[in-house]
Amino acid sequence: MVKSVGKRAVELLDESRNCAFSSFVALAEALGVDLNDGMRSMSIGFAGGISGSGHICGALWGSVAITSLYTMKKLGNRDNIKDPLKRYMPVYMKCAEIFRKFVEVNGSPNCGDLNPNLDLTSEEQRRKCREIVRNAVEITLFSLEDRKI
Repeated sequence: MVKSVGKRAVELLDESRNCAFSSFVALAEALGVDLNDGMRSMSIGFAGGISGSGHICGALWGSVAITSLYTMKKLGNRDNIKDPLKRYMPVYMKCAEIFRKFVEVNGSPNCGDLNPNLDLTSEEQRRKCREIVRNAVEITLFSLEDRKI
C-alpha cells in the first residue's frame, strides 16, 4: 500500500504542481480521512514553503496536517482530559516523529533548502520534488503503522 500511495501523491503533484496538496490528499485518501472542498483548498497555500517563501516544505506540511486529523480521529473524544498538553500528546509525538524522519531522509524541513531557487519548472527539480513528496508520504504511512523505514 505504501508504494501505491506514494505513486498517487506523485500523480497529484504532476497534476497540481502543489506539494502540500499532493501529500495531503493522497494520505487522506489512503487513511480514509474525509476532506471537504474547504479542507482540500486549505492545503494549496502551503506549497513552496508557504506560498513560495521557502519555509516548511509543503509535502511535510501535508503529512503533519493529515497525521493530526487521522490521529485525533483514532483517539476519539478526549474532552475528558482537561490538560491540553496531555490531550494532544499522542498527536505531538507522532508529528514530531514524522518531522524528524523527514529531516533525516531529506536533509532539511525547509523548501528553501530542498529547492533553493523555488524552481517548479525544470525537470531536474520536478524529479527532486517528486522524490520528496514520495518520501513524505511513505514516512508518514510507516510512522502511522508504527513501522520502521
